[in-house]
Amino acid sequence: MFLPKVKFSIIPIQIEIDWFYYFLFYDKWGWGKKVIKKHPKLKNVFSIRTKINQKKHIKNYIIKFRIENKKIIKNQTKKYFKDWKKVEKQYLTILSEILEISWPKNRKNIKAMMSINPICPRFIDDWSFSIFYKQRLQNMKETIAHEICHFLYFKKWKKVFPNAKRKTFDYPYLEWHLSEILAPVILNDSKVQRLLKKKAVFYDEHKKIYIGKRNLPKHFELLYRKHIKQRSNFDDFLQEAYLEIKTHKNKFKSL
Repeated sequence: MFLPKVKFSIIPIQIEIDWFYYFLFYDKWGWGKKVIKKHPKLKNVFSIRTKINQKKHIKNYIIKFRIENKKIIKNQTKKYFKDWKKVEKQYLTILSEILEISWPKNRKNIKAMMSINPICPRFIDDWSFSIFYKQRLQNMKETIAHEICHFLYFKKWKKVFPNAKRKTFDYPYLEWHLSEILAPVILNDSKVQRLLKKKAVFYDEHKKIYIGKRNLPKHFELLYRKHIKQRSNFDDFLQEAYLEIKTHKNKFKSL
């Protein structure tokens, strides 16, 4: 079986700047607070009036921080690489089996980009994602597993729903919400848990939404367990999960 390899590198400075700016000024879920918690010296960026000067301030801060913490970031990159490689082949194999789809041979590498940003966005088009340089090793593996899941998940999605539009794979579309709910559901499958030994976490925003007496994560976890119990194929599960989230699409209007 062909399996890609996760390659670790330092995130390009411009990507770092752009995502810092996005989470600080545009994110609707308040994740900018998490950025400020890790980088309290950035708080004064909100007193700067123009976007150009705000970005300039963020850029100067990031460059200075990365220079001052260069050794730590480099050492963490080595630790992450070494620890992830212990589970990489097994995880990629298990994920392929769960989603019932092979890894594409034209995707030899998945890029894990070390970042000083505590929020870890993923980029579907080039199979890359950022990862916070100061995570515990167990949390790091769960983060990497989560982001990697998205890449094969959306390959499967395109097979099940060939007319799916690329833009729906990102926020704020229902397809994005479903992917962020199902990724931890999949990672909490016993096959994955025997390997990672770290329960996957759901977004707090999703946990606040209820369908009947159960919140969204619990609702879709039970749907997944039914799929496992009935031994139905993953295509059927995706179709049922998609129908379910579309039935309750009004609950996502505020997100």
